[in-house]
Amino acid sequence: MSAAATNPRRVWNVIQSPVIHTGIFAGVLLVGVMLASLIAATRMPQFDSIAALRNLVCFGAFGLVMTIPVARYFGSPWRLFTAGITAWSILAAAYAGATMFFDNLINRLGMTPLHLLMLGGVIYGVLAVGVWVASSVVSLIWHHAPVAHVRTIEVPTRKQ
Repeated sequence: MSAAATNPRRVWNVIQSPVIHTGIFAGVLLVGVMLASLIAATRMPQFDSIAALRNLVCFGAFGLVMTIPVARYFGSPWRLFTAGITAWSILAAAYAGATMFFDNLINRLGMTPLHLLMLGGVIYGVLAVGVWVASSVVSLIWHHAPVAHVRTIEVPTRKQ
């Protein structure tokens, strides 16, 4: 291992990065939404009659919190992916912990913590690629890339 990889100052600089802070913030909010939705679904029977609405509100809250890294780093796909996967890693770790307290959670949702982590990686990876493609198209339009002009060649007609 190189000296730069084990340098404590370099590790501290990575931890102090705004990208990591955004990921941690979004991850803590995702965990809060997950715990609130689990408690509402399992410990509050008064919400059973409106389960579809309860689930819709929880999905909306997840979607809203997931857009935090997207909104903050829309112009930088690598930062978007890094913040998003940091947030989703925190969520997957909390989900792994929640499976110990909520019986049969993995079977009920049909997703292991590893599957959840891969789902987040795919979602934020696709979003990062989409941002990269969109920024490339916008950059191409703004810089007025030269367009090849079609040249016409006059062909003499034959006299008959």
